[in-house]
Amino acid sequence: MASENNILIGTAISLICINMLAVSMVIVGLGNLNNCPIQKEIAIYLLGSGCTVILSTVLGIMIQRRINRKFTMSLERRAYNLSLNFTLLIANIAWSIPGGYWVYSNIFPDLEDVTSGSYCSKDTYFLAVWTTLITYVIAFVATYLWVRIDRAVLNQEITTISAEMSECDDSVA
Repeated sequence: MASENNILIGTAISLICINMLAVSMVIVGLGNLNNCPIQKEIAIYLLGSGCTVILSTVLGIMIQRRINRKFTMSLERRAYNLSLNFTLLIANIAWSIPGGYWVYSNIFPDLEDVTSGSYCSKDTYFLAVWTTLITYVIAFVATYLWVRIDRAVLNQEITTISAEMSECDDSVA
């Protein structure tokens, strides 16, 4: 029970931190819509990415609560949780693909001369670069860990169910 509470606390802290970053992306994106002439879409990427993260979190929590109420057994919830998490991950990565193109296609913008055609606000550009990079790293690591943990949990549950079925067969015979 204590480890389950630790996981819940860790998840809550992670969601708070991620959504604080998402809110800052929305604020910087809105504030700098016209401050990046080299690629106007960079500010739009920040705005859209921040909104996507916030929306994914809210929808994920709402849907997760319904799944948990409807299915009490962890094995029953497994497919629904997996599909929900996978869908939200794909939505966030999908928005990062054009964002990555917009950001990294202009790898050396002019960060000083506001009158230059290749100018981009430092805040906008560096926030976009780092959030794109962080998104790709998190997506890769999360997908890897997700598959590893999912296989381990599924193997353990199948072993447990097989052992219980063997016990039932022995008691019938």
